[in-house]
Amino acid sequence: MKLKIVCDWCGREFFRDSAQLKGKKHHFCSRQCLADFSSKAKNPDGYASLKDFTNISQHITKLNEELNPDRMTPETKEKLRESRLGKGRCDGYSKIHGLAAHRVVAEQMLGRSLMPGEVVHHRDGNRYNNSPENLVVFPSQSAHAHHHSELRWFIKQIKEMEAEENAKTK
Repeated sequence: MKLKIVCDWCGREFFRDSAQLKGKKHHFCSRQCLADFSSKAKNPDGYASLKDFTNISQHITKLNEELNPDRMTPETKEKLRESRLGKGRCDGYSKIHGLAAHRVVAEQMLGRSLMPGEVVHHRDGNRYNNSPENLVVFPSQSAHAHHHSELRWFIKQIKEMEAEENAKTK
């Protein structure tokens, strides 16, 4: 049975079979009206509501847990981690289940999650030495940069003193 419908984009009236309307949120008289409605440039407000993907990740995770309850157990995650160690792209930091290992160790040291902006520094400069004694947490990147500038100044002073001492002994 044909029904009289109003286009959601241009407002023109048109007829559609009732079977074609089932389950559809919006109705369009032509492909051009559909394209214009879906265009970010022509319809920014409608586009935002049409392309709202907030919470989709949570929904997919929940759905996956329901449909595949034993797929990603901690044991499976550990097996996958072990199989991938030492392979593929590396940014210089070791990972624990996709998280930078030094950040995980720092969180365990502090007994809380790291705050946004907090930076973990390796005292000895070795990115693979993630022992708690080697890690320092700075409240911000600027505090971390300030530490490095002071360290460079200190090293420069030591080198100047050594150069003076070497000049005296010669």
